[in-house]
Amino acid sequence: MKKLLILIIAIGFLSGFAVADRGITPVPETQGIATSTSTNAVGNFASATELQWRITNDVLGLAGVPPLAEGDGPEYGWGATIYESTYTEDTQSNGLGLVLYDKGMDVETSGQISGQWNIEATKQLAFVGIDAATVVSTDDIMVDGAGIAGFAREEYICPFASPWTTTASPEFCNRAQAGSSIDMTAVNVRTTTTDRFVMPSSDHPVELNHDIRVSELVTDVPSVGMASAYMDVLIQEGSIVQGAPVYNIMKERIEFTEETSADGAITLFEKLMHYDSVRTGIGQSVGPVP
Repeated sequence: MKKLLILIIAIGFLSGFAVADRGITPVPETQGIATSTSTNAVGNFASATELQWRITNDVLGLAGVPPLAEGDGPEYGWGATIYESTYTEDTQSNGLGLVLYDKGMDVETSGQISGQWNIEATKQLAFVGIDAATVVSTDDIMVDGAGIAGFAREEYICPFASPWTTTASPEFCNRAQAGSSIDMTAVNVRTTTTDRFVMPSSDHPVELNHDIRVSELVTDVPSVGMASAYMDVLIQEGSIVQGAPVYNIMKERIEFTEETSADGAITLFEKLMHYDSVRTGIGQSVGPVP
């Protein structure tokens, strides 16, 4: 008897009240990297992509982090921030098979606004193994940001960032990671992966998305094998305390993890994962404008 497995899951994770994950502005020199791959073959197949990205506005540069610089003004590191992002994709067959593979990759280091991405990757794979051959494919995306308190009026276009007072955005240290994998003898799968953390101002959210959809090869012919997907999020948010001197304390810590897998004859396995961290409050006044 034919075994059918249908699974649809959507996850949305929004980092909420008093969130200070403000993103980072681009460096003066920006680059773009784009690749496109298409394969229609019978045989063995392998493709791999790896990206590591670090960016900071710390006065000592990447070599000086850690720690993030601290001081009494921008020239001493007030508002210092660092972001790290990684993306990997690895696909290879274990034996001969019919392979249809399309992959598009776009990396943009300039500031991106809502609806645009710093890292964007889409993959479409169809595979039918010969003599029980399998295909293994994995995707992973991560964004990790940390920053000390900064002046909101220097980070936001929004006029309610209070240009008349030294309104501060608190310290933060947030990380989000998502990914998926398959190990299948016959499969039709599509993945979409995006993130944004470099932006012209902090009015736009830091965002990460990963979607996977495993469906039938053709009508009434399921994909066969194992598919899984996961998401991990760690949020640590501070709050400014006025005193002598002004300092920050941690006011929120959130840990989230979820993993889903299916093994068998799969009619539909779909998981949508989304992380969104955006300021919902501008901050706190810590004194008059210098």
